[in-house]
Amino acid sequence: MKKSPASYRPALRLVTLGVLLVLCMGSRGFAEPASKRKVITLEQAYDRTLISDQSVRIAYIEIRKANLLPWSALTKLTPRITGGYSYNHSETKTSSLFDVPSSIGVAGTQNTNLSLQQTLIDFTFFPAYRYARLSGVTARLQYQLTIRNVLFGVAKAYYEVLKQQKIVAVDKDTLELAKKQLQLSQDQYDVGAVSKVDVLRGQSTLESAKQNLISDQNILALDRDVLANTLNLQGAAREFDVAQPEDSTEKAGKLEDHLAEAYANREDYKVSSIAIQQNIELRNEVIGHYAPTVSAQFAKNWAERTSAANSDSWDALVSVQVPIFTGGQREIDLRTAHHNIDEARLNLETTAKSVESDVRTTWLEVETLHETIQSLEAQVAANEQNYKDLVNQYQAGTATSLDTQTGLIQLVTTRTTLITQIYQYQIALRDLQRSMASFQNKRVKSAHIP
Repeated sequence: MKKSPASYRPALRLVTLGVLLVLCMGSRGFAEPASKRKVITLEQAYDRTLISDQSVRIAYIEIRKANLLPWSALTKLTPRITGGYSYNHSETKTSSLFDVPSSIGVAGTQNTNLSLQQTLIDFTFFPAYRYARLSGVTARLQYQLTIRNVLFGVAKAYYEVLKQQKIVAVDKDTLELAKKQLQLSQDQYDVGAVSKVDVLRGQSTLESAKQNLISDQNILALDRDVLANTLNLQGAAREFDVAQPEDSTEKAGKLEDHLAEAYANREDYKVSSIAIQQNIELRNEVIGHYAPTVSAQFAKNWAERTSAANSDSWDALVSVQVPIFTGGQREIDLRTAHHNIDEARLNLETTAKSVESDVRTTWLEVETLHETIQSLEAQVAANEQNYKDLVNQYQAGTATSLDTQTGLIQLVTTRTTLITQIYQYQIALRDLQRSMASFQNKRVKSAHIP
C-alpha cells in the first residue's frame, strides 16, 4: 500500500527540528556568550594603555634621544686621539753604457704616528650644554602630556561604549512598549473600538523601534572596535564587556581658579616657555663662535727606514684660533636666532590664549551639562507619567493612538538624550581636569621616565 505525502510530514518535521537544534548548538560554539566575556574596568584600561600605546612609547624614545644631547655637547671639550700608519717602498735601478755593472737601490720607510688633541677653551660649549639640558626637560614634559592625552582618549572611548550600551537598553525597552502598543491597538480593533488606522500606526511604530535598535547596536559595535583599537587588543581579547566606573561627583569651581591651576601645571604651556630659553641658548652659541678657541695638541711619530737609522720624534703645541671672517654665515645665524626668540615669545602668548580657551570651554560645558541633566530628569519623569496616562486613556477611549505614539516618541527621545548627557557630563568633568593638567595625575607622575 502506497503511503500518502501527508504521512511523511511528522517525520520531516522531526528532521527539520533536529537540523535546527544542531545549527543552534553550532552557532553557540562560535559566539561566546556575553556572560563569559572578560570584563575590563576603566582602571585596567588605563594601565594597559600605558604599556601598549604607540604614542606613549614614541614619547619615551624621544626622552632617550634627548638624554644623549648633553653628552653630545660634552664632546666639544673631550680629547680626540688619532693614529696613523704609512709604509713607503721604493727601488732605484741604475745602468751604464759601458762595462760598469748595474746597481739597484732599495729603500723603505714605515711611519707610525699618534696624536692627542684637547680643546681647552670653547665658548660655544656652555650654551650648547644648557640647550641640551632644556631639551631633556622638554622631552619629559611632552612625555607627561602624551600620557595625559592618551588616558583621556581611553576614558572618552570607554564612556562612549557605556553610553551606547544604555541607549541599546532603552531601544529594547522601547521595542517592548511598541509591541504592547500594537497589541493594544489590535485588541481595540478586534472589538470594533478603533479603526484599522490605529493598528497600522502601531505596526509602523514597532518597525521604527526595530530599526533604531539595529542602528544603535551597530554603533555600539563600532564603539567597541574603537576602544579595542585604543587598547591594542587582538583576536579573542576584542570580545569584552566594560564595567560601570564610579561617577565623578566633583563640580566645577571658579573659572579663575581653574585658569591659575592650568597656567601652573599645563605641560604644553611650560614647553612654550622653555622654548624661549632654548632659543636664547642657541643665540648664545652663535655668539660663542665670535670668540677664540684654545686647544692643545701632542703628536708622537715613529719612523723606520731600511737605508738609514730609525728615528722617533714628538711635538707639542698650544694653538689659539680667532675667526675673523666666515663669509657672513655667523651674522645670518645670529639674526635668525633673534627672529626665533621673537617667534618663541609669540608662540607662548598663543599657547596662553589656547589654554584659556580650553579651560573656559570645558568649564562652560560642565556647567551647561550639570543644569541640563537636572532639567532632563524632570522631563523624563513627566513623559513617563504622561505616556502611562495616555495608554490608560486610550484603553478608555478618551485618547487616540496618535496621542499614545506621540507620547512614546517623546519618552524615548528624552530618555536617550538624558543618557547621552549623563555620560557626556562624566567625560566633560574629566576633560576639565585634562585642561588643568590634573587628570590622572598619579599615573602621569608615576610613569617611568629614563
